Amino acid sequence: MEQTGNIRWLLKKCGRIALTGAWIAARRAPADCGVRIITYHRFGSMRRAPFRLSGAIFETQIAFLANNRLAVSLFQVESWMRGEVELPNNSVLVTIDDGDPSVYDLALPILRQYEVPAVLYTLAGSVPGFPVMSDEHIKSVHRAGITIGSHGLTHRSMAQLSLADARHELVSSKHRLESLIGVPVTSFAYPFGTKSHVSWDVVQLAIEAGYTTAVTSVHGRLTQQQGHPLLLPRVKIEAGDPNWLFEHLCRGSMDWWRLVDEGPFRRLSGVGDGHFVGAR
Repeated sequence: MEQTGNIRWLLKKCGRIALTGAWIAARRAPADCGVRIITYHRFGSMRRAPFRLSGAIFETQIAFLANNRLAVSLFQVESWMRGEVELPNNSVLVTIDDGDPSVYDLALPILRQYEVPAVLYTLAGSVPGFPVMSDEHIKSVHRAGITIGSHGLTHRSMAQLSLADARHELVSSKHRLESLIGVPVTSFAYPFGTKSHVSWDVVQLAIEAGYTTAVTSVHGRLTQQQGHPLLLPRVKIEAGDPNWLFEHLCRGSMDWWRLVDEGPFRRLSGVGDGHFVGAR
């Protein structure tokens, strides 16, 4: 089992590097490069844990965004999507999923130091295997200027729940977080967020619950001309990537990984079977 995991890890790392190399060689970025929403999960050191990034690497990446003035807030992205403001090409929105305690301990001080806005999509319930920061820490993150979004209650695939259970996940998590921080929570991150984990029924339920944006885990860029505000693409940031990859990733090198998310190699990126709800 460990050997299989090691091979999968190496294949994925090689795939991400090879894709970026091909993108650099092609250098055919479109005139409108749009916005990219990047995704983090946990912070700290752990051997071959792709979703746990060291504090030192996270700081290097956040410093790059700050020094190049690429970081934007969710409010700015939403305004840009409505055509109300302009954003520089290759702007980046930082998002963090799950609400792991390491967000408060390691990520928050770095975000504050570099004054980089971010969205924390936190679980609003207790889930075995998913440590979540305390209510007081979530409130502290909010007071520090980080936008709070919902990641549901129990980190279950929304599309594989009954409509009643999916509605409960959307509504109850929203209400709990709003009562905690005292402001509306209007953005949602679908647990897992790929292929069979999102459906049009769930999108409709999210709209009815009062969410105005929602993010998936399918790679890609966001433009004003394409996409549904409740099906926004993101780009995963992972441990084990070479340091030089991050800059290219922010500029579009991993947009093509969407083909892996949606294609025959989806198991390489941890994507379930099924049909992902693309643009209608």
